[in-house]
Amino acid sequence: MSDLRKDPTRGQWVLVRPSGPAPPARPECPFCPGNEGLTPKEIASYRKDGSPGNGPGWSVRVIPEADPYFRIELPLDREGVGLYDKITPRGASELIIESPDHDETPGGMPHAQWEQVLWMYGERIRDLKRDLAIRDLLVTRRHRISGSRITHPYSRITAIPIIFDEVRRKLDQAREYYQYKRRCIYCDIVRQELADADRVVHESERFVAVVPYAGRAPFELWILPRQHAAAYEDALSGDLVADLGRTVSGCFRTLARALGDPSVEMTLYTAPNRAAKVMAGEWATLADDYHWHIGVIPGPERLKRVGGIYVTDTPPEAAASQLRDAWAEG
Repeated sequence: MSDLRKDPTRGQWVLVRPSGPAPPARPECPFCPGNEGLTPKEIASYRKDGSPGNGPGWSVRVIPEADPYFRIELPLDREGVGLYDKITPRGASELIIESPDHDETPGGMPHAQWEQVLWMYGERIRDLKRDLAIRDLLVTRRHRISGSRITHPYSRITAIPIIFDEVRRKLDQAREYYQYKRRCIYCDIVRQELADADRVVHESERFVAVVPYAGRAPFELWILPRQHAAAYEDALSGDLVADLGRTVSGCFRTLARALGDPSVEMTLYTAPNRAAKVMAGEWATLADDYHWHIGVIPGPERLKRVGGIYVTDTPPEAAASQLRDAWAEG
């Protein structure tokens, strides 16, 4: 039986999950059209001409992960084991199959297809947040990551009964900044980066793509909405999704052109499930202090750290200049 255990010395959670047998290798891709019977039944899909579910005719398809870390059917049990804390891994792990085309790349995917994927992100986040056992969600999109067993283009949405450690640090920093200055830190970053211009790679009507001032990796990118909103799913509109689709596609395409199509991980950060708060007054200023955003890291498996401090050998200003040139070439 898996469980989440908290390290009281670091305040971080660890999933203890006994390994099971590896899934059998298949000669055919289970995510390609016509092979829907090889996957769990779909949760949601966008389909053409009213085609029936769990068959061909889809443009974006969502299925539960076959061997998930977090399971929707589990009860949510919180337990104290002496001084330690333990929680059952109640939650969800879903795969968003982004395209019927097995060889589609995130930089080459048409903008209209990206728009459907981005809409589906919002639909699944909104639906999962109706479950009060779920406190936090992340959407990740990986490309060319070494060792990945799935080669079909997909994103993963992971929903859990706690707050992700990285997200909690972001939430704490955003709240602390707001308490001191009564302003959103991300809104201030957008204003300063546009004023400085040194680290801006691309700007559009609704988004700014920047190399962060203290990025963890060379050529890391943040996609920041100009308009403040804490939750991604609440911010969506036709114009915003169209702009975001062009921006996300442009970031992947630019990194591929500038760096020779590296491995890349994209993460969508949105507000936690405010309906599932544990303590009274928790996140009282969340709507004002937090700001949904997207992070894109090339070569995540090669991140360097010394004693927990990230090390990068490329100044962000130089990386931004190189990426601006590559974006312009496209």
